[in-house]
Amino acid sequence: EKKKNELHPKEQMLLQGCLAAFGEAAVYFGGPHDLNNPGLLVHGFSDLMGAEEIAPGTRIYKGGVEAAIDAIRAGRKHPLDFRWFLGRHKDLSTQDFSWVSVACARPVALKQCLGLPKPLWHEVMELCGGEHAELSSVELRKRKEYEDEDEPDEDSRSE
Repeated sequence: EKKKNELHPKEQMLLQGCLAAFGEAAVYFGGPHDLNNPGLLVHGFSDLMGAEEIAPGTRIYKGGVEAAIDAIRAGRKHPLDFRWFLGRHKDLSTQDFSWVSVACARPVALKQCLGLPKPLWHEVMELCGGEHAELSSVELRKRKEYEDEDEPDEDSRSE
């Protein structure tokens, strides 16, 4: 009899294969809801069995986890070609501006986010221009001020 948090043998094998293939790859926070649900795998490969295009014509895909694991383990794909997201956002609306829908070029949407000089969200907002770029600039200044507060000043370092 299966306990509440136990995985079926097939799920256990998939999890082990995923850990072996993706290793230390980053997992991104998709939102505060549904954190116990399976992660969302996003990539640019139409040839993976089980992959579905997110929106027609974008050439950005989700799913195909088992095929992705096989391709990585066979050396045909690299773990950093994929993005894992855990969690979702619910109840966001473009009508109340809690969510802004923007067109985004495929290379930007699939860009490797590790080690960027600034977070990808800021890059996209700057590319949008206008109020979006201003909002990004304000948020970056807030971040910089917060980081500066955490650093000891030179006088306290020399003591």
